Amino acid sequence: MAKRHVPYDANATQSSDHSHEDRPRHPLARMVRHAIGRRFHRQHYLLNDRSPRQILLMDGLFSLKVFEPLNDKRVQIEGESLAVEKERDIPVVLVPPLGVYAWIFDLMAERSLVRYFLARGYRVYLVDWGQPSPRESHLTLEQYALKWLPQAVEQVCAHSGQAQVSLLGYCMGGLLSLIYTAAQSTPQGGDRPVQMRVRNLITIASPVNMHQMNGPAGKIYQMLSGPSGMMKRWTGHELSLFDAQRFHVDGRVLSVLFRLTQPKATFTSYVELLKHLSDKSYVSRYTTMNEWFSQMPDYPGATVREMIQRLGLANGMAGGQFKIGEQLIDLKKITCSILAFAGANDAITSISSATALMSVVGSTDLSFEVVPGGHAGLFTGSSAVQTTWAIAADWLALRSDASSSLMPSAEHRNGSSTNASHEVKDA
Repeated sequence: MAKRHVPYDANATQSSDHSHEDRPRHPLARMVRHAIGRRFHRQHYLLNDRSPRQILLMDGLFSLKVFEPLNDKRVQIEGESLAVEKERDIPVVLVPPLGVYAWIFDLMAERSLVRYFLARGYRVYLVDWGQPSPRESHLTLEQYALKWLPQAVEQVCAHSGQAQVSLLGYCMGGLLSLIYTAAQSTPQGGDRPVQMRVRNLITIASPVNMHQMNGPAGKIYQMLSGPSGMMKRWTGHELSLFDAQRFHVDGRVLSVLFRLTQPKATFTSYVELLKHLSDKSYVSRYTTMNEWFSQMPDYPGATVREMIQRLGLANGMAGGQFKIGEQLIDLKKITCSILAFAGANDAITSISSATALMSVVGSTDLSFEVVPGGHAGLFTGSSAVQTTWAIAADWLALRSDASSSLMPSAEHRNGSSTNASHEVKDA
């Protein structure tokens, strides 16, 4: 087990980053300076990945990090002053999707999901999938969900002294969390009791029913699912026979595809940047957000191939059962408490795609929420603090006492479910 401190300056806040931002007094001079600076010295404008942490575990590209508790009594999150709450029992493990960097959970000081959950009293751990290259095109869903994620959870339990964790997965991170949770709920070899590591599971914009995804992806999967099944029956051929490198997706392609899902928003945000180019604080926030969408890591070919075949064309998660490697994944084996989010304006994960989770798991403590925002906005937009983050933290607070029963009282549970159902109907 490798453990090391990551260098961090506790005083390196946004304000210190901009201490010399107004040296050129004329607005035009500042605009020119920032236009050149963000192009050739981008690192001076980035605000992400600042929270102090330790690396607890490393295995190839994969690593697990734990964030240090906050020293302040109050913190500023998106203009709101939050009192730092007493530490809760059950730790939270953040699971990012593939195709993005894990620092999206720690985007900038005032818009960091990590800092928000630390302030709400949770011990926060972060899974980091690293930066795959074409050399890692062989990495599969089995490697991510059934090998690396179990390592992470076991290490979190050992480090925190707790027998269970809460998982919070964004987009594909939610799907990986579901696969892991179903797998670890199924005895392998004999009928020995299973240690249920996952107490609570939160998915954000996770497309369980991929045939119902927004945009062309859902329609393509629906259109090709029948013919692909017939071809497999007639010829015995399936995508797994093709070389994984053929499916490897370069991060630059991912960036273009992501931007194409919301071209109007991309154009509008750039126009706003031009209007505020003399303000380094604004330029830094824009550059940091833009870093997420313009600097995406590659998507491993073997994983893309499996997702297309098993989760896309076959729509395995919506059916509730599918195979990962040699293991049968049965989502009905999942019995932990579940909260799922969908974005009202998500151009990728539709509400129906996300809410499909409610009917395929075996859990009885289920909540579903539709919140404002698109695919990125519901996760870390300016209103996410008051919606997605606050709802998730409040929901977990009822389920994070290790000495209590696994589920909250019927009053709290039914209240959450009723609100969620009402919101889905209105949407």
